[in-house]
Amino acid sequence: MVDGPSLAPLIATTRANGKAGSGGGGNTQLLLQPFPAFISGVAVLFATLLFFYKEIVYLEEVMASFPPAFLLLPVSGIGALALVLPMFVFLCFRDDFLNTNIIFPSHYLYVFKRTYGSVLRNNGKVSKKTI
Repeated sequence: MVDGPSLAPLIATTRANGKAGSGGGGNTQLLLQPFPAFISGVAVLFATLLFFYKEIVYLEEVMASFPPAFLLLPVSGIGALALVLPMFVFLCFRDDFLNTNIIFPSHYLYVFKRTYGSVLRNNGKVSKKTI
């Protein structure tokens, strides 16, 4: 089991005097706990899927007046899969991503790199042992 990245210090926090620093961080610590991180991951996943659904609906409207726009559908699908796969890995293998919440871009990038690094090293297969 991996303890997770030490990315929390990368998140900007403020002190009582308004200057950036390492003080405070109560909300950050809350978001890094397992249950809020899981709920945030589900919310980000649904928001991303909703975005791609709306994009496909819009592309269908565009294709009615400009048929070659159908060429954008595979690009959109590949992009959706590429962005959503790390979210599923994050949600399914929570023990490997402790102290991580994909609502933060640096944490999502960490999960993205680990997911696709594992995919590339293992011929497209991801399992608990390879993450």
